[in-house]
Amino acid sequence: MTFDELLKKIDDGDLIRMVFSKAGKDVSSQKMKVRPVVIKGNGMFQVTRQTGSKEERTVREVFENLNKEQLKALIKSVFPADYKQLLFETKTEGFTVLAGKKGNITICANKSVTASKLPATHNKEKNYIISEGEYVPFLEDLGVMTKSGLVVKAKYDKFRQINRYLEFISDVKDRLPKDREAVIVDFGCGKSYLTFALYYFLAIKNNMRIHVIGLDLKPDVIEKCSKLRDKYGYEHLEFIRGDIEHFTSDNNVDMVISLHACDTATDFALYKGIVWNASIIMAVPCCQHELNKNIKCKDLDGVLQYGLLKDRLCAVFTDAIRADLLKKWGYDTNVLEFIDMEHTPKNILIRAIKKRSMAVKSDDEKLEKLREIAGYDITLARLLEENGKDFEGK
Repeated sequence: MTFDELLKKIDDGDLIRMVFSKAGKDVSSQKMKVRPVVIKGNGMFQVTRQTGSKEERTVREVFENLNKEQLKALIKSVFPADYKQLLFETKTEGFTVLAGKKGNITICANKSVTASKLPATHNKEKNYIISEGEYVPFLEDLGVMTKSGLVVKAKYDKFRQINRYLEFISDVKDRLPKDREAVIVDFGCGKSYLTFALYYFLAIKNNMRIHVIGLDLKPDVIEKCSKLRDKYGYEHLEFIRGDIEHFTSDNNVDMVISLHACDTATDFALYKGIVWNASIIMAVPCCQHELNKNIKCKDLDGVLQYGLLKDRLCAVFTDAIRADLLKKWGYDTNVLEFIDMEHTPKNILIRAIKKRSMAVKSDDEKLEKLREIAGYDITLARLLEENGKDFEGK
């Protein structure tokens, strides 16, 4: 078999991978890898070059996507000029290709390849809501994606987190009003990659009428996010500097989101959602220090004497009380597993959907028992106790 005949196998659609190695001294990338990918329904080939030094910790990967003819032209330009060894694998057979000092090429069958291998695709594990290969401008500016739509390898966890978040949004989006513009408030939006993802998914991909408000305390964050908003033309997305406790809205708020609001800030976010009678409340709590400092239960002293276990127990108690309080105030509430946030391993999501009917009552007895065991009322409980009569029955 000649080298040209081997390259014709690329046309068969059975290629799994190619690995070019034994690079020359003047070649910047010690290895070059090729794998088939599917981008927007089209078969392409992703070429990965690794540059930098492992010893100096400067290793980085550079990607590009090529069609069949572009790939063949690239292979002929680098082999055997730059690389002297090539591993070529299809679904049913494999070859090791060696280049001699005089440029002669030897092709050897590689029996280690099995027919069970399948070609790779960008969606081989899961069909994401935002798929790899779907270019999204804000993801490029946030360093998650390249111009060609490829996810930056070091940011793949963030890419998964964004899609997991959008799955939760997708589950509840039909509860948003269709006869008017839906108002969504994102408390503690931070760098706002999830806020931008929310807007992109609902307004751009689903063509929904929404107005999203991102709130954060840091002026530099608000300024940067506002510039990006203007760049993308997201005219119904605004960023406001302020704190959760004192934020007010003149409009009906339909969805309240609070991701990684620290300690009692989550309580104020949940309280705002209840006061506004929001249809959807979603919160990923963090740093439940309040109960940790004030819990009073001698029966639990055997657990509370250990700092780590006390921290975890107080987090569970706090979020359970929050979830039960939401039920008490008319919400179907679930506690779900999220993906770890960038700044913390906390991965509990409290999702509350306003009941269409108040016929189903919450179990107040369980809630009161929790509060009794804790021996302390968390901020959300006190806010509702003190001010609940002002908005009860809205």
